[in-house]
Amino acid sequence: MRMPRELLIVELFLLVLVRFSGLMISAPVLGSSNLPAMVKVGIAAMAALLVTPLLPLPELPLAEDTPALVALALQELLIGMIIGFVMTLVFAAIQVAGEIMDMLAGFSMVNVFNASLETQVPILGFFYYLLAMLFLLVTNGHHTMLIALVSSFEKIPIGGLDLRPERLYEQFVRWGSAMFIDGFLIAAPVAGALLLAYITMGLMGRVVPQIHLFVVGFPITISIALGMVALSVGVYLAMLNGMFERMFRNVEVLIGRMS
Repeated sequence: MRMPRELLIVELFLLVLVRFSGLMISAPVLGSSNLPAMVKVGIAAMAALLVTPLLPLPELPLAEDTPALVALALQELLIGMIIGFVMTLVFAAIQVAGEIMDMLAGFSMVNVFNASLETQVPILGFFYYLLAMLFLLVTNGHHTMLIALVSSFEKIPIGGLDLRPERLYEQFVRWGSAMFIDGFLIAAPVAGALLLAYITMGLMGRVVPQIHLFVVGFPITISIALGMVALSVGVYLAMLNGMFERMFRNVEVLIGRMS
């Protein structure tokens, strides 16, 4: 059954739009709730308008009826959401680092609301998260996110999703372990300095029992934590550069596994 060319173009555009919408839902920065919904819709629609003419126009309808079209749209939404989810693992590592640093610095009971993640996050973790977002924007990482999704149409054409969990399981386990390793490495300068401070204060408490460590300990640990954060910002940004490069390589691997 042939369909008019105009309807084929509209159908293709809508499915491309759904894939971009999936990215706008789950990707860091682009999926932030701080970004107005109309802006997200506008970005997805503009990207779909630019990409649709570059895709080959099918000779036959992609879906025979409405239920088949809905199922196809859900597949495209899932592709965008999975790609966006892999990108968020970098920011999950930052949150792990923030939990570690805040626990050692004494901030573990004081959290702030992160509207981007829609959850309570530690103070230092929120600071590192904001730095990561700014670094991503300054280095045009949000453009690279959209380009990565555009490249997915080469290996995963519309309706060409081959989602087999056994092909993704190993990769997600590897990326999950890397998330925790990155979190520990980000927190290492602050955590190392605080551990040395706790050891020193413990020895002082044994040598000079008259010192009230609970009184003087918190100001000392907070000062050391803030000082190490200030000193290690350059190292943190260098780590972010490598983490973002690895993030986009992971997206390429993911697209290959879903094709």
